[in-house]
Amino acid sequence: MTRDIGDVGCARMRRWGSSGVHRRHLKGRTMSSRFTLLTLAALVLACVPVGAKEPSKATKESAKRVAQEKADAPSANETLTLKKGAKRTLTVPGLSRVALGDPTIADVETTGADGVQVSGLAVGKTTLIVWDNAGKRRTYLIDVGG
Repeated sequence: MTRDIGDVGCARMRRWGSSGVHRRHLKGRTMSSRFTLLTLAALVLACVPVGAKEPSKATKESAKRVAQEKADAPSANETLTLKKGAKRTLTVPGLSRVALGDPTIADVETTGADGVQVSGLAVGKTTLIVWDNAGKRRTYLIDVGG
């Protein structure tokens, strides 16, 4: 006599459905599928930042200001190449202000109302910015070689 696979099992199978497989036979598969599901859920949750929220208005304004400052950053209009210990005088009509990036590489002194003397102190590069009375800015890249 041949039995149908659906007939195998105990009388309780009829209560759980007609799949023909008893729950105790699924225990191993159910546990591994649960473990897989929990692992995937943990990985997904690990990728989501906790407490993430939209940046505040102040943060957005600060980011805009920093971006604007970078855009306004002076680019070198001219490059001055000096040897260590050498000096060079620049003429800036209506000189009002001077700024030097790294004073260990070069030294700057004003000579009169329209002159700036640049001295090379050490090998390297730095930036010199000069302003005139009208507020116009001029930038120099100072390259001191050996």
